[in-house]
Amino acid sequence: MSATFPGVISVECVIDGKFPLLQELGGTEWSSAYLTKLEDGRAQKAAIKIFPFESVDLRITTARWELAETLSHPHLMPLFYSGRCEFEGKDLLYVVTGYADETLSQILPERSLSPEEARKMLDPVLDALSYLHERGLTHGHLRPTNIMVIDDQVKLSPDFGWCSRIRNIYDPPEAGAGSATPAADIWSLGILLVEALTRQLPAWDRSQGGEPEIPANLPEPFFTICRECLRTDPERRCTLAGIEALLNPPQPAEPAAEPAALPAEAVAEAVAETIVDRTAKPFHRFRAVILCGAILVLSLMVAAFKLGWNLTPASPAPASQPSVAESTAAPATRAAVAPAPSAAATAQPARAPTPAAEPSKGGVVKGSVMYQALPDIPEKIAGSIQGHFKVRIRVEVDSAGNVSQASIDSPGPSRYFANQARLAAQNWKFTPAKVEGRAVPSTWLLQFQFGQSQSAVTQSEESP
Repeated sequence: MSATFPGVISVECVIDGKFPLLQELGGTEWSSAYLTKLEDGRAQKAAIKIFPFESVDLRITTARWELAETLSHPHLMPLFYSGRCEFEGKDLLYVVTGYADETLSQILPERSLSPEEARKMLDPVLDALSYLHERGLTHGHLRPTNIMVIDDQVKLSPDFGWCSRIRNIYDPPEAGAGSATPAADIWSLGILLVEALTRQLPAWDRSQGGEPEIPANLPEPFFTICRECLRTDPERRCTLAGIEALLNPPQPAEPAAEPAALPAEAVAEAVAETIVDRTAKPFHRFRAVILCGAILVLSLMVAAFKLGWNLTPASPAPASQPSVAESTAAPATRAAVAPAPSAAATAQPARAPTPAAEPSKGGVVKGSVMYQALPDIPEKIAGSIQGHFKVRIRVEVDSAGNVSQASIDSPGPSRYFANQARLAAQNWKFTPAKVEGRAVPSTWLLQFQFGQSQSAVTQSEESP
């Protein structure tokens, strides 16, 4: 198929006997988009995209389009119909979707997006991609033509799963090696973001195996987002949650508001009122105070006489000397109140022997930590943290001391950091707890604290 496919089908033609082509909307090298209308009353306007049959993987693409017809999301354009037809001897595929007032591909020839516009575009796109990924689906065709605006809302084209046989920079290095993964959408999103902010694609030589060159003039956090999205190794790419964390770093809890200070005039007025009140009727106040004092002294004297209190001051007793037992125990007491090591000391992964725990009542010996790991947070993401926040992870440990399950007990303000903490907790090793001399499973609670300079962790065994 030649590169002249857009426009080869004339306006006023009818596709598959149902969809008249009313106006050409644009397209790419391998697709054309037209304005059309539906006869079923679901929309006043609709758009139809037409693809040459040989440009796509038919089985995968049509299966995903059929699935897309069943989906519903506020930031996913509805897909009404999809099909295959023949037109003037050409074998074609088509999809009919909602009509967009504008697409990103129509904006970029005139200007790039501002950082604020890029943020407004990313939020709904991330939301729609999360919706697809949670259902085991990928979009597979993130392009400026598929970022649509309708009624001032950004929506993602629903013709996901479009598997082109032709490769370009929007396709990740692993494209063609198997089914698309969420990491492939992350790569395409990174390319899309660079193009949206600069109106140019990043320089990248696929044959050399290096990573795309991110323009140095990209403002933060977009420079870091693009760099983390465009890792050639899909395992090293940022996740959707990681992008959201960079866009919206977690904020520390706001301190409790201090009570507002009274104006100086109000303070002076209150003091003056107090003085006036205290000086009112001085004679009567003075007489009342003397009378109360006399009654109190008389009562004390009568009580002392009846009870035989010794009112003579006693000599102070000599200070007692510590016993031998107390002197011997002093170092242990001092050691018990010595300051504990800082959180940073427990923050580093460690593999060291721990002293054997003493058996408690009932023959239960608590377990101990043999090895701990901290979350692997990229420096740029960690640098975006303001203040500190905590994440709690509950781990189930088997009788061999290995983590059998790690779950999020308290996610804190960011799901991304909670997931990273859970992944780190899965690598911990423990000395198993024992009951009556036999190793048994245990449950631990790990509390991770995140901050800009360092992450720390404390742990406690909940059972047995």
